Amino acid sequence: MRKQMMKVGFLGLGGIILASALMLASCQKGFDNDETFSSTVRDSQLASPSLSKANFATLVNSDGSESIKVTWDAVMGAGGYYYRVDNMDSGEPELLVEGSTDKSLFLFPKAEDTKYRVTVKTLGNTKLNNAEAKEATVYAYSTMIEAQTIPAGENIVNFVKTHIIETDDEQAFELVGGASYTIDEEIDFGRHKVTFRGNKIDYPIVTMTGQGCIRTAAGLKVKWIKFDCTSQESKGVFECSSVAFPELETNKAGWPDKAYYLADPIIFQDCWFKNVKMCLFFSGARAWALEDVRIDNCIVQLDNNGSFGDAAVIGTYSGTAYYRDDSQTWSSAIRNVTIKNSTIYNLKDNSKNRMIRFQSNQLGRVFDSQYGGATLTNNTFIKVMSDKEFANNTPNRVEYTITFNGNICYDCWRLQKFIQGNNPLNLDITKNTVWGLKNAVDATDKTRCATEENAFGYGTVEELNAALKELDLTKPNGGVNFKASGAISSTIGDPRWLQ
Repeated sequence: MRKQMMKVGFLGLGGIILASALMLASCQKGFDNDETFSSTVRDSQLASPSLSKANFATLVNSDGSESIKVTWDAVMGAGGYYYRVDNMDSGEPELLVEGSTDKSLFLFPKAEDTKYRVTVKTLGNTKLNNAEAKEATVYAYSTMIEAQTIPAGENIVNFVKTHIIETDDEQAFELVGGASYTIDEEIDFGRHKVTFRGNKIDYPIVTMTGQGCIRTAAGLKVKWIKFDCTSQESKGVFECSSVAFPELETNKAGWPDKAYYLADPIIFQDCWFKNVKMCLFFSGARAWALEDVRIDNCIVQLDNNGSFGDAAVIGTYSGTAYYRDDSQTWSSAIRNVTIKNSTIYNLKDNSKNRMIRFQSNQLGRVFDSQYGGATLTNNTFIKVMSDKEFANNTPNRVEYTITFNGNICYDCWRLQKFIQGNNPLNLDITKNTVWGLKNAVDATDKTRCATEENAFGYGTVEELNAALKELDLTKPNGGVNFKASGAISSTIGDPRWLQ
């Protein structure tokens, strides 16, 4: 009896395996006939399938890229489907993919921060005398986080105060393309994760005046905005929050140094900054342990003469930072810094500021370990800084990796203070160039960091100064052009000047 039961059991298992195999085979064929399987749908006018956000999913491809998978409920009696995807970033459709399928799905490549128009139409079936849908289903799909739009001319500060949502999820505020705005006082996003963005095709202009600045104590992404900082008086265009957040307190046991820990990245992407007089991003007077700060595909034009005695682009507080009262000192730190595909230049000579200031070079005091790194790739740096070392207090440790490739450093001084002797290096001196006008190139820089080459051909400081212009926010690339002419430099630097 037991043998009989076991035999039945194995037969049952075999039946399941066989059924699963048949089903899998059907799936692999895309259920070629699933729409026509029911012969009861005949002589009919078909409709297109409905689409919603639930019909879209992200797939990771074997090469690391991503695709969007669009699926829908099968339309019985259909002869297939027509599909089309358009890029709608510019407001006008730009065809990406188009085709037909007998499956109730298709794929298209996924791009970050992109708006799409997806069209699906049911096709007729002549065998069943079913007519194609009279209308296609059209759905607006976006890989952007949904945003609240700040109307043109609206006071950004008041709008954010009124409309910010109390949530742990990321939220977004979007500015109208081509519009003008003003920030004339502090905005503090606090513990809210925020994307603050403009229009991907037509950047709006935000004028920073007085003490206007943007503060945060959580992840912040800033994209597709032109900032005019000519009349700004605050220390940073962006700063960490000045509010006390005891729940973020961090330090390594055995060290007296403490800080507020910010794990989410601070990202500036596809932005322009005009006449930054002090610091682009500043940790503020409180001590912050920042996990990740990035500048990507930006133009940063400084008008910095050194009156603010700290870093000009990325800086942590250089003095004693206080927490709850003046009896406790806390230590600022940045674990990871990335600057890529960007141009950063200064109109003024500067003997007081660095470009990047790492306040604490012992990351283990406030982080869980000493590891970290700085990555600077494919950038054009001009006069940052002409009379002061490029950076200081870079963690000079084997746990801290420096990547420095594809950079033009023109009238920048003492890169070796950024690229320390104990750092593991991802660096090829034949893929970086350095040139000095105000000061001769540091001997270590041209043996360790870059090849000496006059990328722009200027013979004197006066010639360089005459060529440097403040950004014109109404012109393509700000009305400036830093196309290099050297054998190496004409192939590296900010990619926008290679086009």
